[in-house]
Amino acid sequence: MAEVQKDLEIFLSKPTAVAGLYIEASKNKVSLASAAKQRVIDKTSALALLEAQVATGFIIDPITGKKFSVDESVISGLVDYEWKTRLLEAEKAVLGYLFSGKKLSVYQAVESRILERQKGKNILEAQIATGGVIDPVRSVRIPPEIAVELGLLNNTMLKYLHEPSSNKKSFENPNNRQAMYYNDLLKLCVLDVASKCFLLPVGERKISTPSAEKIHKVSVVDINTGVEMTSYEAYKKSLIDKSTYLELSGQEFQWKESTCFDASGNSYLVLTDLKTGLQFNIDEALIAGKIDRLSVSKYKEGHLAASELGDILLTNSKPHTDLHSPIAGVWLPETNERIAIVKASRKNLVDRNTALRCLEAQICTGGVIDPLTGKRYPVAEALQRELIDEACAKHLQQCELVFTGIKHPLSNTILSVTEAINKNLIDKEVGTRCLEYQHLTGGLIDPKTHSRLSMEDAIKNGLIDAVTATKTQDDKFYIKSLMCPKTKKQLTYQEALQGAIFDCHTGLRLLEASELITSGISRLYYSTQ
Repeated sequence: MAEVQKDLEIFLSKPTAVAGLYIEASKNKVSLASAAKQRVIDKTSALALLEAQVATGFIIDPITGKKFSVDESVISGLVDYEWKTRLLEAEKAVLGYLFSGKKLSVYQAVESRILERQKGKNILEAQIATGGVIDPVRSVRIPPEIAVELGLLNNTMLKYLHEPSSNKKSFENPNNRQAMYYNDLLKLCVLDVASKCFLLPVGERKISTPSAEKIHKVSVVDINTGVEMTSYEAYKKSLIDKSTYLELSGQEFQWKESTCFDASGNSYLVLTDLKTGLQFNIDEALIAGKIDRLSVSKYKEGHLAASELGDILLTNSKPHTDLHSPIAGVWLPETNERIAIVKASRKNLVDRNTALRCLEAQICTGGVIDPLTGKRYPVAEALQRELIDEACAKHLQQCELVFTGIKHPLSNTILSVTEAINKNLIDKEVGTRCLEYQHLTGGLIDPKTHSRLSMEDAIKNGLIDAVTATKTQDDKFYIKSLMCPKTKKQLTYQEALQGAIFDCHTGLRLLEASELITSGISRLYYSTQ
C-alpha cells in the first residue's frame, strides 16, 4: 500500500481535493473532522468530503498540507476512529478492489457488482474533477477519454456523469445546503498559499462565489496575513507560480482570441471569455487606456497568456454604474454568464413577453443592448448581429421611432408621442409603455437632441401633455407585464428595475435568472439550441 501511494504522489502533488474549510469571519482554516466537531458542517457532509479526499489520493491535513493514508490519519488523530471503516472502503478507489485475484478500478468494481453503482459514479466524478481516473494497477491518473479506451470507464457513464437524472449531486455547499457535483464544489474553493491546499469557504461574504457585481472572485488566501486575493493578484505578488495561476484562472475564465471585421472590411482583434461571454475589442481597449501596447505585443509574440491579457483588461475595466440603464440582459449565476435578451428567451430563461418588454425599453432609450460589451445598436444592425430576430425587429420598429422621432407624414415635423398616438401614427399601448420606460430610466428623451428631460421640462417642450405625464408618473397605472426569471413572479417594469443587479463589466442592469432544469433527452436537445 505504501508503495502504491508513493507512486501516486508524483501525480497528485498539486492541490486537487477539498482539504478543509476556510472560515470567512475569522479568516482561519480548519480540518473537515474538526469542522464537524465544531458543528460548522454536519458529520454527513464532512464524511463525504473525507471520502472524496481518500478516493482521489490521500487524507489531507489542511494546516500543514501533508498527506496521509487512512491508517496514518487515524493514528495521528486527523480523523476519528469511528470513520475508519468507511474511509478504508473509499481508499480502495486508489489501491484497487480485490476480486477473484485481480485488482479492479472503480468502474470495474461497479461492473463486477462489488461496488454500488451510485457510489462508483460519485467517486469517478471526483477523480475526474481532481485530475483524472486513477488506475490502481499502474498507480497513475488517466484522462477520462483514455480511461474509456483502457476499460477503466465507459462512454455512457462518462457522458452522463454530470446529468442529474443519471448521477445525483452528492456533495453539499455548506453555505446554502445546495446539492452539488464535486467539480462545482472545487470551483468555490480558495487556495491557501501556506499549505498549497484547497479550502472551501464558509460564511456570509461568499468570497469565492461568482457574481455579476464583482470583477473577480477570491481564489487565493494567505492565512498568515489574512489577505484574500484573486489568482492574478497572487501571481503578480509571486505567491503562486504561473502554472497554478493559469489553472485557477481557467476555472473562472476561458479566453479565446478571434478576428472580426467592421462594415468597411477592416479587421480587429477581439478577446472573448467563452464561460461568461464577456468581450473586449483590443483596439478600443488600447484607446481607452485599459491596456498598453507592450502587453498586446507580448501577447501576440506568445510571451503573455490569454488569461493574463484578460485579467489585465478586467482589472483596468471599472465602469461607472449606469443608473439610467434599462434591463440590458440576463445573468445566470450557475455559469456567471451574461446573456442577451433574445438568446435568454431561446434558452427558456425568460418568457417571450418579458423579452419583448425588455427590448422595447432598450430600443426606446437608445438601442438594443449587447450585454457582453454594453454597446447599443439600432434595430436593423441588432438584427444583423443576431441580438434580435425578425419577429422582434418588426415589433420594435415603433419603439425605435419614439427615440429617433415620429414624423408627421405631411409636414415632416417631429411629433410628441402623445400627438402621434392621437393621429394613430403609433399604437397607444406601445407609446404609453415607451414613455413609462423612459421615465423610469432617468427621464423622457428628446428625439431631437436625445437628452433626458425632467417631466416638468418635457411638458414645457411639448414632449408630453400634463394628463399623460401624471399617469406616467403614477405607479398604480403600471402593468405587471414581466415575469421574474428567478422567482417567476409577475412584475411591473419598475419592479424589474429595482430587482436588477448592476454588471461590474458594463455598469448596466441585468436580471438574475435560474437555470432551466431539464434532464435526459430534453436537456440534450436544449443544449444544442
